[in-house]
Amino acid sequence: MKVLANLEDNLKIPTNSSIDNLLNGGFEKGTVTQIFGPPSSGKSNLALCLAVNVAKNGKKAIYMDTEGGISIDRIKQIAGNDFSKVANNIMVFEPTTFQEQGENIGAIELWLRKNHADTDIFILDSAVALYRVDDMKSSKLNKELGKQMGILSKIARSFDIAVIVTNQIYTAFDDEGNNDVRAVGGMVLQYWSKVIIQLERGEETNQRIATLKRHRSIGEGRQAVFRITSRGIS
Repeated sequence: MKVLANLEDNLKIPTNSSIDNLLNGGFEKGTVTQIFGPPSSGKSNLALCLAVNVAKNGKKAIYMDTEGGISIDRIKQIAGNDFSKVANNIMVFEPTTFQEQGENIGAIELWLRKNHADTDIFILDSAVALYRVDDMKSSKLNKELGKQMGILSKIARSFDIAVIVTNQIYTAFDDEGNNDVRAVGGMVLQYWSKVIIQLERGEETNQRIATLKRHRSIGEGRQAVFRITSRGIS
């Protein structure tokens, strides 16, 4: 039993917050998890906390920032006294076009073939920021997005790495005028994401709500409430 318990612990990356209870221990390695929600819902804060936790444990975290919003000061706050150790273990990529995003993902896959034993997580924050501003036709964009997600899924499974993809939302209206909040990327992102979490702002300041929308072994609709703090999330 101890061997199985230790194995299960090694397959998950904790956030040290109530989200770990939501996911029965943390974010799974070997799979793609999508986190979607409106601006300021906590997507990047959650992603940074995961990267810092991995880096603190001496493993590499790959962080692809497509919106140019990664903050060194925020990483320092979350890492605390461990910042120097953390800084050496987080690899940051900042593509400026959707095509460059795909090229970076391909280059990272090649790098991981020799370095995957030292790497625990790959974060793409966000998957669609550059997709939404690209001037390619939607059919080509979706094809490229599917190609990128396919490589990320392969990375997760082949190298036993947790792949975290943050995503944005839009509001769709039906024929009766009712609105429905949906994740950008449609069926393409939904197909490749084996775990999907929706984030929303709570009623209180800095309060956030995480709702499980898809999971292979946990019932949908499960929720966790957490807060964004000066040291990350709690």
